Amino acid sequence: MNLAANANAALYASMIVYTLAMLAFTWHLAARAPKVVDSKVVAEAPAQERELVGAGGPSSTERRAATPYAAGPGFEESLKSRQRGNIALMLTYLASALLVASVLMRGLAVGRPPWGNMFEFATAASAAVGAAYSVLAKRNSWQWLGVFIVTPILLVLGLALTVLYTEAGELMPALKSYWLAIHVSVAFIAVAFFTLACAVGLLYLVRLRREEKPPAKPNFIESLPGSASLERTAYSLNMVAFILWTFTLIAGAIWAKQAWGAYWQWDPKEVWTFVIWTVYAAYMHGRATAGVDHRKSMYIALVGYVAVIINFTLVNLVSTFVGMHNYSGM
Repeated sequence: MNLAANANAALYASMIVYTLAMLAFTWHLAARAPKVVDSKVVAEAPAQERELVGAGGPSSTERRAATPYAAGPGFEESLKSRQRGNIALMLTYLASALLVASVLMRGLAVGRPPWGNMFEFATAASAAVGAAYSVLAKRNSWQWLGVFIVTPILLVLGLALTVLYTEAGELMPALKSYWLAIHVSVAFIAVAFFTLACAVGLLYLVRLRREEKPPAKPNFIESLPGSASLERTAYSLNMVAFILWTFTLIAGAIWAKQAWGAYWQWDPKEVWTFVIWTVYAAYMHGRATAGVDHRKSMYIALVGYVAVIINFTLVNLVSTFVGMHNYSGM
């Protein structure tokens, strides 16, 4: 009981720190926005070029595309922006550590993996997203991405506490399997990468549109890496997630055979897991096909992420009521 209470306390603390991080990330983006000096738009080109990401690094053409505005005065503003970004990142580290600790304490309190109900599943998935972002952000200078990751985490945690909260309880025998633990653990990591890729993909579409039709009044979008770099980053993240999801599909079938006596029974969980795999496979094929517009491929990836959300919300609830292969039933 003490561990369960401490887990809840750590969860509340993580939400408070995540809120501070969200505000700091917003402050950071505001400082990144290009400034107007004597009717001339000024961007912080060196800082942008350091933050370009993607396999192989940016080309000189991509560097010019990512910094379409002239460099000029604003070093002090640039320094303040980096300081604010670093503060926000430190807060995210702390919040993610508190959330991971909350999940671990919940697991120790119930003596099993902490995803036996929708509340535990939501908090564990949020912890995976926060941890994945924390690991990748500093190395890749992803402070500009922080507000688009931390905000959804806060929304999910708020929903978990207000709507999904469930007292700890025993699991049904079919859920007591080490294959299930492997299956769900890898699924969490895959969803974390899918989430990061979705956020970067949405920013890519916005950035591309603004590059094609430059706005009269630029804002923080113009301070982000160029569209080519964002698209390449989203593809890399989706590739990692797709490989992990493939393993999730296989491990889930093995667990189903062990628990239910058949590798495949066409229940909602199995079907949607395969649907997600198929959509992202189509994205990977389109992205690797010469001549296919990367924007169209990105739309397919976003459809795949919608399928991920449906799978981990509505389909889990349906599986709970029909009593099929649900590993997060209430």
